[in-house]
Amino acid sequence: MKRNVPLLLVALFAASTFTYAATPGANASLPSAKEAQSAAAKLGQLYDSNYAAKNADAMAQLYAEDGVLVSPAGKIIKGRAALKQYYEQRFGSGAKEHHIHVIEAGAQGQGGFSIAEFSVEVPKGDGTFRQEGGHIVAVYVKEHDGWHFRVVEPSTVAKD
Repeated sequence: MKRNVPLLLVALFAASTFTYAATPGANASLPSAKEAQSAAAKLGQLYDSNYAAKNADAMAQLYAEDGVLVSPAGKIIKGRAALKQYYEQRFGSGAKEHHIHVIEAGAQGQGGFSIAEFSVEVPKGDGTFRQEGGHIVAVYVKEHDGWHFRVVEPSTVAKD
């Protein structure tokens, strides 16, 4: 049940963007597919570079003010203050070497969506690291100050 909440958020966001797109005059400002794809790639690059720099504040700024991350463990983190705290803890744990590769992206209403592959090295507790990976589904929005993640949900490959 816990994992279905982000899917509901994505569905609600999509529904709101359809409503906006149906508003007279709204289509003039909607991003193109090319712009949304470029935004997805840029957000992925910024995510990786901020992760490498262990910059929790910059990580939180990648999200909309009310942005949501579903952590790999399933915890829902909402809002920039909570996101900053999450990333501070994540970096404090020793997580490193985060890499995103966008597979597909497209425009949707005032923003877009993407599906990406990711990998990250996480500490095992004995001083060594294991690589985790999987996919990320992201919904992002173009706001007055640029592109931001609205919802990010990774899915990890099952551990042996």
